[in-house]
Amino acid sequence: MPFFDYILSMDQRIEYAGKVYLYSSGMSKDMINLSKEKLSEHGVNEKDIVVIDLPEGVPEGSIMVTIWPHYLSVARVKRVREGSIYAPQLFNINL
Repeated sequence: MPFFDYILSMDQRIEYAGKVYLYSSGMSKDMINLSKEKLSEHGVNEKDIVVIDLPEGVPEGSIMVTIWPHYLSVARVKRVREGSIYAPQLFNINL
């Protein structure tokens, strides 16, 4: 999908298939819950969210969201090689 298909406004949904991987990056339980709420606002079913502590085991083609203190970074995993993930950022969601 072209990059422009992923640009979000508040009324658009995140397009995904399967699971959405939420990389907690050491954030608190409250931040993780707030992040899940924000993803729900953008069309992600809470049952499809998998919280991960390390960016490992994420399948190619899936959506990975990294929690930062003031925003969520949404990326699509392009390549996984020898434990490294290449996932270009698509957009941010403010918290």
